[in-house]
Amino acid sequence: MFAWRKRIGHISPGALSTSVYDFYLVAPEGVGLVGISNPINDWRQDEYERVLENVVNCAKYLAARHVHFINHAGAPPVASQGPDFVHRIKREIEEQTGLPGSTAIYSASEALRSLGANKIVVLTPFPSKSHEQVVSVMSAMGFNVVAEERMDANFNDLYLIGEREVYDFVSKAIARAPKAEAAYAPCPQWHVFELARFLESDTGLPFVTSDSGDFWYAFKTLGIRGVKPGYGILLDRLSATAKPEVTKEK
Repeated sequence: MFAWRKRIGHISPGALSTSVYDFYLVAPEGVGLVGISNPINDWRQDEYERVLENVVNCAKYLAARHVHFINHAGAPPVASQGPDFVHRIKREIEEQTGLPGSTAIYSASEALRSLGANKIVVLTPFPSKSHEQVVSVMSAMGFNVVAEERMDANFNDLYLIGEREVYDFVSKAIARAPKAEAAYAPCPQWHVFELARFLESDTGLPFVTSDSGDFWYAFKTLGIRGVKPGYGILLDRLSATAKPEVTKEK
């Protein structure tokens, strides 16, 4: 039976491609992804506003499919509305569905905090305005963005960017950010998720990507452990071999 343990609803800002692939690289047995596309057609403000109007409807659709958690992926649409919207859209998803939920920037922020990181480097394949909006929102969320860089990429070609090109861009950018404590690399379409373990090993920095942050927050919220290891420090903390976190009573 599909997803007999837990079902995670996923609202994608693009085609359901890389995120689905990435999810099943790490998801434990019996945990499934129930995805729906609410796609933008380009990195434009009017496109962001158009899809954001439909997020709650998408969340309700997924709730009717008996998911246990609803994730809204994609940083640029939410970042375009400012930091207050990060909390507002999360609250609206939860109130309208009665389910726990999140959005990409909120999940990433919680993931970075769980790693003890405040000084971060932000790396994206977004155009200048969207990149700057993500950087601005992360700063407003309380992080010290000590460095940020962007890769020029075509909207429809993101998942075609080769792993070596992504690796070189990210590793060189981090070399220019010696004060950073962690890297945040949003966008589920480029191949940074699959490269996280290599980038962490070679740069010495923990990574939070769109997919790792989204999956980690959903798994953590639902109490899911036994995550398949090897895709970064963040998710490895939920693997079968990781020691459970113990919260001491005050």
